[in-house]
Amino acid sequence: MKITVESMQQQGHPKEPEPQKGPAPQRGELEKLKSMSWKGRAWYIWAYYKVHMFLAIMAILLIHVAITSLYRRTFDTAMHCIIINSRGSEVDLSLLDEDFAQYLNLGKKQLVTAETSYIAYGDDANELSYATMAKISALVFSKDLDVIIGDAATIDHFASLNGYIDLETGLSPELLPLVQGRLFYAPGEDMVQRAYAIDISNTDFAAKAHLGQTPPLLGIISNSQRREYTDALIRYIFAP
Repeated sequence: MKITVESMQQQGHPKEPEPQKGPAPQRGELEKLKSMSWKGRAWYIWAYYKVHMFLAIMAILLIHVAITSLYRRTFDTAMHCIIINSRGSEVDLSLLDEDFAQYLNLGKKQLVTAETSYIAYGDDANELSYATMAKISALVFSKDLDVIIGDAATIDHFASLNGYIDLETGLSPELLPLVQGRLFYAPGEDMVQRAYAIDISNTDFAAKAHLGQTPPLLGIISNSQRREYTDALIRYIFAP
């Protein structure tokens, strides 16, 4: 009798199990990317890693903001000026944060901070206007704002809150004659008219800075702690 596999199975001998095939080895991410076109790689990375990329970018931005904030704390602000409602040409802030800073002969860690903003008042006020006024109020409260250069509506608004010094009594005998003919009067909180601003139109400063208010008016914040620099700004504008 010829012994075959079939005859052995018939006699009760079990069939040898065939070796089972395991799962095909998966290719690594690098191998997958190498086998793709550049367009395919870009799509694959975006589809599977966009969340990771977003989180990485956010982490980098947060680290950058934290480092910048810590670095900025090593600087001192010599003077902070906000220019409000200058319409027309873009204001040249370098006249303040560079040229005026050089005029003051400041150290490397001392800054003149200048920024621009737009505010509508009364019935024309919008959410951005209220947010800007809240920011200015916070700066005044923390004694971090020294000068506002604005239009008549801006001077009137903050004068009604007693936001500026009375220049007739607040300026030194040296400076007052320089601006005597340019004083701008507005009612304070008690509705009494006071010299709360200086008309700086037709000055080299206003022309070079491209101030667009008609006229541009300069007011000194009532609780400014850096009066030596605000007075220096008046001297810089009128008696350079």
